[in-house]
Amino acid sequence: MQHLIQLLPDAIANQIAAGEVVQRPASVIKELLENAIDAGATKVEVDIKNAGKTLIRVSDNGCGMSAQDARMCFERHATSKIKNQKDLFSIRTLGFRGEALASIAAVAQVKLRTRLHEAELGTETTIEASNFLSQEAVVCPPGTMFEVKNLFFNVPARRNFLKSNPVETRHILNEFIRVALAHPAVHLSLTHNDTNVYQLPKSDQEERIVQLFGSELRGKLKEIEETTGYVRIGGFIGEPEIYRKNRSEQFFFVNGRYIRSNYLNHAVFTAFEAFLPRDSYPFYVIFLEIDPVHVDINIHPTKTEVKFDDEQTIYALLHSVVKRALGTVENAPEFDFTDADLKAAIYGSKPGRSPEAESSTIGKKQSFQLPQQKTVSPKDWDTLYQRPQGQDTAKQEIQQVRNQQDLFGQKAAAKAEHVKEDSLLVQHQLRYILTQKGPDLLIIDQHLAHQRILYESFLRSKEGGKLSSQQLLFPQTMEFSSADYQLLMTSVDIFAKLGFEVKEFGKNTLIVYGVPAEITTSKVKDIFGQILDDLKQMGQSKVESKVFEGIAKAVAYRSAVTSPHKLSSIEMKNMVNALFRCEAPGFSPSGRPIYKVLSMQELEQFFR
Repeated sequence: MQHLIQLLPDAIANQIAAGEVVQRPASVIKELLENAIDAGATKVEVDIKNAGKTLIRVSDNGCGMSAQDARMCFERHATSKIKNQKDLFSIRTLGFRGEALASIAAVAQVKLRTRLHEAELGTETTIEASNFLSQEAVVCPPGTMFEVKNLFFNVPARRNFLKSNPVETRHILNEFIRVALAHPAVHLSLTHNDTNVYQLPKSDQEERIVQLFGSELRGKLKEIEETTGYVRIGGFIGEPEIYRKNRSEQFFFVNGRYIRSNYLNHAVFTAFEAFLPRDSYPFYVIFLEIDPVHVDINIHPTKTEVKFDDEQTIYALLHSVVKRALGTVENAPEFDFTDADLKAAIYGSKPGRSPEAESSTIGKKQSFQLPQQKTVSPKDWDTLYQRPQGQDTAKQEIQQVRNQQDLFGQKAAAKAEHVKEDSLLVQHQLRYILTQKGPDLLIIDQHLAHQRILYESFLRSKEGGKLSSQQLLFPQTMEFSSADYQLLMTSVDIFAKLGFEVKEFGKNTLIVYGVPAEITTSKVKDIFGQILDDLKQMGQSKVESKVFEGIAKAVAYRSAVTSPHKLSSIEMKNMVNALFRCEAPGFSPSGRPIYKVLSMQELEQFFR
């Protein structure tokens, strides 16, 4: 009888396990950084090349390993952090399953150099695709250095699925930032292709946040802190004025481990709700310290999701402590946190009240008036490019005349006309064009129609190359965090195509010399902020298209004929024909209807 079931070879089993642990270069960096922290390191250096695809080197001054440990650490389920079943329910280290190094060694060429502090010599171990190649004594500094080369070299299909270098670099920066936030007492550095990205000396928590996200946060962070018998909450929230356009700068940590939790995020967001403009999100870095017996950290392969045995109490406490901190913001409403029921729910010996009970204990919101400032949401991209009314320059007026000449002249492509030679065209109130379409009556808004025509004409002009640029009388400088700066610098081609003239200007700083001729120079900072947010969410190709469409809308809004405006018969005819040659003649670039059709049946019904 032929037996069908057999054990997988170790090499294949390791590759399968690697698929869960090592998804991309950022996964390797995360595991190696966590191991360095667990080893007691006070200084960790990360060096990558080609977005980690060619080289990842992580060096630390931690406790180091003996020669036997240096060999054993690459075996599956080999760990120094779990001794018995009881330890599974009291985990305080970042790594514990003993799969990381075995998984990395299964899909890369790995060299480990390590030395105990009390030893005179260290050990160098070389492994390639789970195959042990060599181990020898070497002279090296105390601590550990992992060198991971050619990730997925033996799994080409996995390597082909890696994204572009800017995308993979962004994932690496995200993992690095999370570790750096959780461990401000550790000196951390990151170098990419021999360029220093981060150099973070030992600091306190608030200073570490400023190091990572820029000096704009200095003095605008509110500390939160609350301790009960069940959980301790600490960290910082940003004042409402430094809101973000996405959730990329929101961080939760449980016992030093970064987690994602929509439930806890909702507790913070609802506390901020009365303070933020529409489509905006708060900045926060929040740490929860809780007895490991109350939290399960092993429900997800990457350990980014956890489960608490009493989420409702944590929700209520988190919501109230954030509101209390917001109550100290200048001109902010005050909240009442003296309710006995809420205190009983949070501080009582028996946790676990329902969300309905918690919500009833929170003081009522007082009216809050945001400062009078215009905010721009991603849905209103095109408004970033508009100039204030009444400030059109002579150059814009000339361009408007040219656009009108192109529209009302005879330069249109030879296509079937939608208005017959004998059709009647009437201009009503110098705003609307009335004509017939078969047996029906057609009423067209001339201003919106011209917007649609100019908008699609400008989009077609993209095929002709990059947009023209206007020089700024006073060049503008903008400072970014290291991660945001790296992301922008990988997208310089986009800015050149769109008419932005941008150059490096010191560490993490850009200087803008020129902008597209069609946009207002007063909104350069807002435009770059929106481009940055979109790059994080959508990638370069989609952002380029989105920005170009925003500029196209601005051109259409500014250059379209105004209402009221007198049109000749030939101008009206050419406008109607050009409108119905558009891909979307029914709606303006902003989504407003352009024309109304009154059918013969509707007219007859009205007149009975």
